Amino acid sequence: MAGSYGAETTQGERYRLSFTVGGLLAPQGRALAEMYLNRMGDGSTERSSQAKVSEKISEKANEKSDKNAGEEVGESIAAIRQQAIEENVLAIRTDSANRRVVAETTRRLSALTVEELAYLAGPDSSTSDREALMWIAMCRYYAIVGEFAGEVLKKHYLTGNTHLDFEDYDRFIADKATWHSELETVSEGTAKKLRSNLFKAMREAHLFDKKSGTVLSFLPSPSLADILRKRADSFGYLPMRESSL
Repeated sequence: MAGSYGAETTQGERYRLSFTVGGLLAPQGRALAEMYLNRMGDGSTERSSQAKVSEKISEKANEKSDKNAGEEVGESIAAIRQQAIEENVLAIRTDSANRRVVAETTRRLSALTVEELAYLAGPDSSTSDREALMWIAMCRYYAIVGEFAGEVLKKHYLTGNTHLDFEDYDRFIADKATWHSELETVSEGTAKKLRSNLFKAMREAHLFDKKSGTVLSFLPSPSLADILRKRADSFGYLPMRESSL
């Protein structure tokens, strides 16, 4: 079976099918990435000014970027989970919801690298770049989301057929079920939640417009593009042409 942390591989294995909570989780990802990087640096829970925190994050990333450029954070991010829950870092009203969202966010962050997390949490990333990184994290952690992004979302953009709807998703799932029988045993309610949450994540990443039902193009900033080149397959999750970089 695929491990609990990091990018999912599905050769001969079942898909992870637990993306029923939270949509893209971009603000939550940024907050927990900052918390993880601070803890990784010196174990301190001290809350300094945003400028000091950002400076510290940048320093830590520079120290580790060469070594860890392509290495995912993996299971180590679980170290902050309990603290994030106890301190209610994400300011979620109920304990049960807080636990679910923290768990889901840290799982997705586990598929990013230290350098990607530093950019996500740092002061120089734009909102659109942060949303793109959280979309990439979701695509890496959930192989079926990544395959949908490459085989449907990006393909629609590249072929000029920018209309996208639930029927496209349903056809995609039916095709995947030929090799993944677990897709046929998912309850109708869960299947609808998975589909709805995937489309919600695409909307929140501004890769899809709900009103018109169309795919929206994305172009990363030069800074994000440089980071993603170290894991160039990441561009395959985005509706863009690599030649435009």
